[in-house]
Amino acid sequence: MILTFVTVLFIAVMFIFGCFIYVIRKIEKNDVSSSIKYLLLSACVCMGFYGSAILVRNDMISSFLFSAYNAVDDIVILLLLRFAKKFTGTGDVIKGEKKVFIIATATDAIILFLNPLTELTYTCDSITDNFGIVFHYISKFKFLYSCHLGIMYIVVILTFGVLGRKISSTPKIYKMKYAAVLISICPVIAVNAILLNFETKFDYSILFYTVIAFSVFYFSLVYVPRGLMERLLFFSVANMRYGIICIDIDGKCVHANKTARIYCDAEVDSENVEEQVKKWYAEKVSSEPKDCSWQSVRRVDGKMRHYSIEYKQMFDNSFRYIGCFFLIDDHTEDDEKLAAEKYRATHDTLTGIYNREYFYETSRKLIDSTPDTDYCMVCTDVKNFKLINDIFGIAIGDRLLKEIASITAKLADNKCTYGRLTSDRFAICFPKNMFNENTLLYEYSKVSNFIQNSVFKIRIHIGIYEIDQRDAGISVMCDRANLAIKTIKDSYQNVIAYYDNNLRSSVMKEQKVIGEFETAMSMGQFLIYIQPQVSTGGYIRGGEALVRWNHPDDGIIPPGKFIGILEKTGLISKLDAYMWELSCIQLRKWLDAGMEDVYISVNISPKDFYLIDVYDVITGLVKKYSLNPKSLHLEITETAVMSNPRQQLALINKLRKFGFLIEIDDFGSGYSSLNTLKDITADVLKIDMGFLESTSNIEKSRTILQMVISLAKSLNMEVITEGVENKQQADFLAEAGCDIFQGYHFAQPVSVSEFESKYLFKCVEV
Repeated sequence: MILTFVTVLFIAVMFIFGCFIYVIRKIEKNDVSSSIKYLLLSACVCMGFYGSAILVRNDMISSFLFSAYNAVDDIVILLLLRFAKKFTGTGDVIKGEKKVFIIATATDAIILFLNPLTELTYTCDSITDNFGIVFHYISKFKFLYSCHLGIMYIVVILTFGVLGRKISSTPKIYKMKYAAVLISICPVIAVNAILLNFETKFDYSILFYTVIAFSVFYFSLVYVPRGLMERLLFFSVANMRYGIICIDIDGKCVHANKTARIYCDAEVDSENVEEQVKKWYAEKVSSEPKDCSWQSVRRVDGKMRHYSIEYKQMFDNSFRYIGCFFLIDDHTEDDEKLAAEKYRATHDTLTGIYNREYFYETSRKLIDSTPDTDYCMVCTDVKNFKLINDIFGIAIGDRLLKEIASITAKLADNKCTYGRLTSDRFAICFPKNMFNENTLLYEYSKVSNFIQNSVFKIRIHIGIYEIDQRDAGISVMCDRANLAIKTIKDSYQNVIAYYDNNLRSSVMKEQKVIGEFETAMSMGQFLIYIQPQVSTGGYIRGGEALVRWNHPDDGIIPPGKFIGILEKTGLISKLDAYMWELSCIQLRKWLDAGMEDVYISVNISPKDFYLIDVYDVITGLVKKYSLNPKSLHLEITETAVMSNPRQQLALINKLRKFGFLIEIDDFGSGYSSLNTLKDITADVLKIDMGFLESTSNIEKSRTILQMVISLAKSLNMEVITEGVENKQQADFLAEAGCDIFQGYHFAQPVSVSEFESKYLFKCVEV
């Protein structure tokens, strides 16, 4: 009998261990599965210790194994409580519960493991069966064992409380899974209590650990409450946003949710649903039914709604037909959102016409789809639109843009595309046979009095590109029309301009300059040419550095061909910095050759002040080549200074303090010349002789020129006059007090080698 009990015990251990292995290998790891894993493992260990304690022959070892069994039994009960909390999603029942039980369990374990020496908890004895096999058992329980049982029963009661509270609060359909675990614990407690009262030799209640293990394993990880899936599916189908109609094998409607009934307009009478299904069978489903889908539009509550309907067949495990269902998807809101998003992506927010990107796209399609039709690209631009916003306010500006958009839409019809390109720029792609210049001018002239102001008139400039390169990008076409506008940008008379071959040639030249600039820089194609500057005594010790482009195909290109383009694109700053460095290198060569008291005058473009740090670049070059700053004269135009007087005057003072000589170039070309002389501290005033050629009254001009030279002298400034082309001009300037002359009368700009051989430190006749 005893041997049978031990055999069953170890079979139970193997069963529980099998459940443990299954949890590890098959069940996804989470809090519940982890708690079950530890519970099953501890139960195996506990039962293994008990069986080993019974079978071992040595009394002392048996006593230790019984102690281990009871200690691990504490852990099993605690892990059962932990599982119950994880299983039910419950926290600690009492404050500090975990700490209390750890201390109590640890104390109990120490007492139990001392028992083989003290026998204060229990005593062990042995018994021999009919086959002469010796078995050990606990013969007598003492007071401290009652404490051990007390700890265990308190934990069991808490476990009952956790499970009981969950059972009372959970829906009826879920009660079984929690109640089954609670019920499985009861036999262990009941049998254990009975055996203690009858003082049996062995604890048969431990066999019921198998029941608890299976219950915990099955009901927490495997079991799905009966009918749960059906109810969940029913509630899901009933409340889903899709309509669903289920049809049995006889064609009878077995279920139609609310959404489906709304579609069929049959919320009360289900026969209407079946009538709709019959109609679908007749019109949409073929004689040999297959899964299919279609679109439907119906008026529901006064609004047209859009539906997608799918027909699906259902089969059992043997692939026998058991019915079908219709799935109805109301995608009206999705379609409306998609349409709204598409509208926002393709239309200008303010004016409601096409935005730039969509105008480009639709124009491209229009031109490509009609290869036999010629087109014109028309772009418009409001003159001084920023000023309108500043003076009259953004609200008025917006109203004006809406009015222009309305006119643009009126001019175009379904054979044209039109849109808003940027702030105040609009475009129309016209078929050439529809384009009428007079109509265009008339319609856009209507906004001239948009602002009720007798002084301020709205003017719209119009640029037209007759499309002769159909494969060009639409943006390129618009650029060409806008380029035509630039030719009349400052005009108050001309409001319409065409892109022609001259403009195209100009654009091509600009693109050529821009495209070849970086290569020219890297290949050293930009050269210094120096125009000598002659003193009143005819002596030459320096000159102005001027750039020439030594193009491999076009030869020497003068600066007028490319400087304006580089200034417009901002590349001028790279070229200026490069020329400054070439000038410094040349000065260094002259110094190394023993030529002192020589200088080069370099130009600083107005854009340099905004695109680079002029001070850092120039001072860095002087330091790099160990030059005296006075050998590098800096020419700054009057207009560059007056564009931002406070900042530029501070920079000029900083450069002079470093040691540079500052020359004010093009004096008299601006509008604030006298103010410039009043505020600026410079070393040289540079006057262009073109001042005399720009007027028919030479005598007055000479008088003014003489007074400007005299004024500069009184301000301790040297005077250089450039553009001197004959001896009469040189004589007049010398008499007026000019210090240095520059012009074709003395020499044209020449290469560095020619300047060195023919002019540097030479005297010429003045």
